[in-house]
Amino acid sequence: MAQVTFETLNPKAPLFEELKSGKYTWWEKVKNDSRLYIEIRKDNQINVYYEGGSVIRLHYCTRHKKVQAFTHVKYLYGKGDGYEECADKLDELLDTIITNIPKFYSQKNGTKKEKWSEKYIQGQYILKNRLQYIDSEFAYKENPFDIRVDLVECIDGKIRFVELKRLDDGRMLKKTDESPEVVEQVRSYKEFIEKHQNDIIEYYQKLWEIKKSLNLQVTDTCPCSVNKDPLLLIFDRWEKTSKGREVHTHRMREILQREKVNYVITSEL
Repeated sequence: MAQVTFETLNPKAPLFEELKSGKYTWWEKVKNDSRLYIEIRKDNQINVYYEGGSVIRLHYCTRHKKVQAFTHVKYLYGKGDGYEECADKLDELLDTIITNIPKFYSQKNGTKKEKWSEKYIQGQYILKNRLQYIDSEFAYKENPFDIRVDLVECIDGKIRFVELKRLDDGRMLKKTDESPEVVEQVRSYKEFIEKHQNDIIEYYQKLWEIKKSLNLQVTDTCPCSVNKDPLLLIFDRWEKTSKGREVHTHRMREILQREKVNYVITSEL
């Protein structure tokens, strides 16, 4: 399989052209469902997400010359394993899929720890700030890089990578004052941006164009620059304070400041 790169994304790819045709009523239902959000992928496919998890993947089958939609069989039938192509049935099955998602994927009905999963938090940020986040789960493999960015912001035409972590994530703080894993993660984003600054801008210009053409929610300002300093967005899910938690937060702040990591701590969604 050919490597998927920045250049692979094509605003005129068959999938996007087909979806613009107006032939698919289920596509309009997906776009208009406030519980779902849609991301364009650099391999010219589309992921539809619910609470941070991909529930429908769309691509264009060149062999059959049609749009195909894949979802997990448990969202269709409440049981089973694997994925099923269901584009021809999505008009009648979309409501079933959305009804089954909370039962078989959603963290809302779980324990408090499950509710505040990183995926759930990520999904909530996107749903409540659709015009702020142009992308999520941006992934790129290229020696020595193997990155996956949780959120990609676009404000006033400026792209910024945002790494989302929970305050109590084990990758945020070590028992010693050594730099935790997240510091290296943010550093790798900086190096990647430094190397691919122009590629990133051009890529998100194309992605913005695709979202606009599909009438997806996106800022009116086309991306034109990139912030070289990623943001570490730290979500504090602790509802009660304690001496141990105060010490944890203080030590983490000191290390992030020492390592010159741009961060913000918030408990607001």
